Amino acid sequence: MDEKVDFVEKLSDILLRMKAITPEAAKSLSDDFKVSPKARFDYFLLEEGIVEKEDLLRALAEYYEVPYFDADGYFFNRDLLILFPQDLLERLVFLPIEFDGNIMTVVASEPDLENLRQEIGEYVSYVVEFRVGLRRDIINSIRKYYEKSAREFEEERSEEESGNTPNDDDSVDFIS
Repeated sequence: MDEKVDFVEKLSDILLRMKAITPEAAKSLSDDFKVSPKARFDYFLLEEGIVEKEDLLRALAEYYEVPYFDADGYFFNRDLLILFPQDLLERLVFLPIEFDGNIMTVVASEPDLENLRQEIGEYVSYVVEFRVGLRRDIINSIRKYYEKSAREFEEERSEEESGNTPNDDDSVDFIS
């Protein structure tokens, strides 16, 4: 069976068991998705209003057998983000969310993605624990962070070039 079809059927079964969709909706989901212009089943479910975000996250957590994490609006730790190149984060759709001791917790849209753990291990030596999150929220968070960083860098450079540096009135001169 095609992996995509298998995913659609298993996730539909989970959503049905959770009572997030009706038996009638479960029967037609696969066919409706096939004719949808949406390339991803999670986008289809949300944008068509078939399930609520919380229900989809819970279903994904059951499917991948890891806890879920809602990346929308989360303030990510800059020190963790700079450990990985932006293109890697976007290509594999993951974000580091925290680390404690030698454990790094990562939210990924597909925690079972082949080589994900190994790719992360190329940059850090932490033990990795996964959470599942929505692809669109993770990608939006990555782009928002990197756009903001680039904008802040440009603003600082502009200020330096124009001579508008922060006010030094509050600084203390220790030269005697």
